[in-house]
Amino acid sequence: MTDTGLDPATLPLQTAAPDASVYPFTQTFPAALAPEVLWAEFTRALTNSPDAVLWANDVSFIRALRPPLAAGAVLAERLAVGGPELHYRLVRFEPPRLLEYASLRGHPLACSAVVTVERTASGSTLTWGGEYRGSEPQLANLKRLHAVFFGEFARRVRQLESTATTAG
Repeated sequence: MTDTGLDPATLPLQTAAPDASVYPFTQTFPAALAPEVLWAEFTRALTNSPDAVLWANDVSFIRALRPPLAAGAVLAERLAVGGPELHYRLVRFEPPRLLEYASLRGHPLACSAVVTVERTASGSTLTWGGEYRGSEPQLANLKRLHAVFFGEFARRVRQLESTATTAG
């Protein structure tokens, strides 16, 4: 439930104000891992991030409201510093290579993003890109949050590689 008591699964996608600024982003995470391993760990994190290596849980927590993950599933994220639960809908879900999500009404920013996992000569690459729309102060705060989150996410990719190498 949202803070207003509404079921997030019934919420429409968030729309941006006509005068909203745009923050496009793309982050790429190469990994010495099979793409299936990287995808499995990323989707494990989306299902319930405290159960997964591959999420910056010191920045935010995420979970699927009603697993399993599928197109139409709703994700709930809460920043580690507190604040309201934020909701996203998986718009596309094409395992083991692609998912797309968008923010739902009640999120302070309109956003959409695509995450892909592709095989490379050295393993795989997870690419996470999209855009957020909001006011300049909101986007400035988000850019700072993204710097911390994606820095920790990259560290977690290295940790996952180390664990996989040790286990293999």
